[in-house]
Amino acid sequence: TKAARYDGKTVLDFVDYVDPLIMFEDDYEDQEESVDDEACENNIHYLSQNDFLYGTYRIQECGEYIFTEDIILNFNAPTEEEENAPGFSPNDINGDRLYWFPTEQQMDQYPGLFSYEGSYSLGFFAGITVECDDVVINLNGFKYEMDKRFYLQQRFFSLIEMATKPFLPHQGASTWGLTDVFYPDNVEIKGPGTLGRTSHHGIHSNHGTNVYIHDLDIKDFDVAGIGCNACKYTTIENIVVGPQNSDIPTLGRFTHSRAFIPRLKDLNKLHGDKELTFYGRETQTVSELCQRMVNQMDMIYNNYINGQEYDEADKEWAAAKKLYKNPTGWMDGGTSYGISINGEGAAVVGIGTRTANTNNIVMSNVEVFGIYNQMQEKIKFTVGIYTSRGILFDVTDWIGLVDQY
Repeated sequence: TKAARYDGKTVLDFVDYVDPLIMFEDDYEDQEESVDDEACENNIHYLSQNDFLYGTYRIQECGEYIFTEDIILNFNAPTEEEENAPGFSPNDINGDRLYWFPTEQQMDQYPGLFSYEGSYSLGFFAGITVECDDVVINLNGFKYEMDKRFYLQQRFFSLIEMATKPFLPHQGASTWGLTDVFYPDNVEIKGPGTLGRTSHHGIHSNHGTNVYIHDLDIKDFDVAGIGCNACKYTTIENIVVGPQNSDIPTLGRFTHSRAFIPRLKDLNKLHGDKELTFYGRETQTVSELCQRMVNQMDMIYNNYINGQEYDEADKEWAAAKKLYKNPTGWMDGGTSYGISINGEGAAVVGIGTRTANTNNIVMSNVEVFGIYNQMQEKIKFTVGIYTSRGILFDVTDWIGLVDQY
């Protein structure tokens, strides 16, 4: 029964007695809310390393998620036997699977990599995704970070993403799909604990509401400790952010190349025997060009992960260094943040001017230090009035790609 209203009052204001067996709509709503709150509070999950072996931990039901040990992320990594095999290629495009990416058998859980459309079209973009309301993530005194190998190979990543996708569906470096879009309310991320090595963000959110982040150390990130776009009613307190990673191994072009690996595999498989001739060079097959790119990426991997040194006179190593290796270790992009509070959309253009849908942000006892940046200015090429870009929304670095200019 719904209690009818008259002049702002209900029938309950005009009667002296109501049978206790009669329940009004508001009573049901209060009762259901109370039951839901109790169910969430009692829904406790204990997280261990075994929960993070094969891909993103997708939180899809309310409750508290408590770390029980230090967790190092290294999704779908090659086995020790594979890594030690002669001729091991960490960027191999000829095998049954692509290392550190979702497998074809995981496409229902992590869609997009092989169709080039979906939340995981650039690979694993997060260690944990929050895909429902009323969630507590409790680090419980432990450290949570990427393995050094995964950090190199998955260059776009957040340890905790409060969304089902890393960008709004119509923004960013890929086609994320228009379905399965969700931004959570009522999320708490708490320590004590440490968010460590990550190739982009420690915590990232789009359209988060009623978010409470507290009692954490966040460090060794490449881009930002916390990134919050169009967030409302968000409190950040008792947080130390920094230092940012100052030993970033690669330039942005390595990010694009790793994201291109699934397409490179298709290109090699479908058109590998086709021939191409560039000015002043011998004719080569598409397969040979694909493998050259893989070989140069492997050089960067072996140099950074295994400490392998190459002859400075080696032309392929010189080409790999020019294309991929970061000579300073500092962020070479345009921005580095301790904490980024941004308006609607990604914090990549209109920096400092986007404020829409962001309000009621409170920070208390927050320390930010050790933020580095050594941006590299690039020549921009245009087609008419439009910037020339690659398929991953990347601006062509002409100086980095040519040997004569």
